[in-house]
Amino acid sequence: MRFLKYRITTPTIALFPVDGRHVARTVPDGALVSIDESLLNQNKLVEVLWNETRVMMFAQDVRTRGEKLADEEALR
Repeated sequence: MRFLKYRITTPTIALFPVDGRHVARTVPDGALVSIDESLLNQNKLVEVLWNETRVMMFAQDVRTRGEKLADEEALR
């Protein structure tokens, strides 16, 4: 698995696990998320990692509301 890092450029909805349920909250602009490269081209909810928390976001939102970071920048 190869994970890619994206910087979210527009506040975006994500589903957070809370007490066994998913609760919709906003991931702010500037947030860094990691996504499995194999899930990126799908058009459904996928798991991403944000602030060491696994949340669900639409892959399309990551593609359109995020900017892919260069490998060197992602390591910072």
